[in-house]
Amino acid sequence: MSKNSNSAESPLKVLPVLASETRFPSPIKHKHAHLSKQEKIDFIATRFQDILEVLGMDLDDDSLARTPQRIAKMYVNEIFSGLDPEAFPAISFFKDNFQHNGKSNMVLVKVNFCSFCEHHFVPMNGTAYVAYIPHEKLIGLSKIPRIVRYFAKRPQVQERLSAQIADSMALLLDTEDVAVSITAQHFCVIARGIEDENGHTITNVLRGKFDTNPILRGEFFEGINRQYRV
Repeated sequence: MSKNSNSAESPLKVLPVLASETRFPSPIKHKHAHLSKQEKIDFIATRFQDILEVLGMDLDDDSLARTPQRIAKMYVNEIFSGLDPEAFPAISFFKDNFQHNGKSNMVLVKVNFCSFCEHHFVPMNGTAYVAYIPHEKLIGLSKIPRIVRYFAKRPQVQERLSAQIADSMALLLDTEDVAVSITAQHFCVIARGIEDENGHTITNVLRGKFDTNPILRGEFFEGINRQYRV
C-alpha cells in the first residue's frame, strides 16, 4: 500500500488514479473515450429511438418525442457518470490529532445511494456503511459519500461495488483497516423474475483489524444496528 503513495510521481496525481480503478475494476472499455459528452448523448439517443420504435412506441406523441434524448442525457450526465475517470472526487486529507490512549478512533459513515444493475440496467437502491481506522490521516466526511456514489454511478453488481469502495478507501488512506457493509434492494428482483418486493441483499467487506479483531468487528456492526434504531 505505502509504496504506491511513495511513488516517484506526485502522490496527489497517482492516488486518485489508483483509487478510481482499484484492484476490482469494472468491465469498462474506453473505445469511445474520444467522444465528447454531447457526441455520446447523440449516439445513445439515436439508438434508443430505434429501441422505442421497435417496441411499438409512437415517438410523434408529445410525451415521447424527447424521451430518447432524456434517456441519453441521464445516462451520460447522471446515473452512469462514474464511468468517467475524471469524475472521481477531489480528495483532501488532514492529520489525525484525535487519538485516545495512543489509539485512533473508528470513523463510520452511512451513505444512501442508487446504482444500476449491469445485468438488466434497472436500479438498485441501498445504504452503504463505510468505516476505517485512521493511519495518521483522516479524510473529509463529505468525501466518503462522494466515493461511494462515484462507484455506484455505473452499471454495477453489489459485490463489486462493496469491494471497490473498500479498496479505494484503503488506497487513499494507506490503511488496511477498512470495512464496508451494503444493504440494497434490486429492482431486477422486485420488478421482474421472482418479483420479491421485500427482498434485499447484504454484502460485507472486512479488511485489516475489522477482519482479525472480533471486538472492533462487533463495534462496526453495532454502529450499523444503532443507525437502524435511530
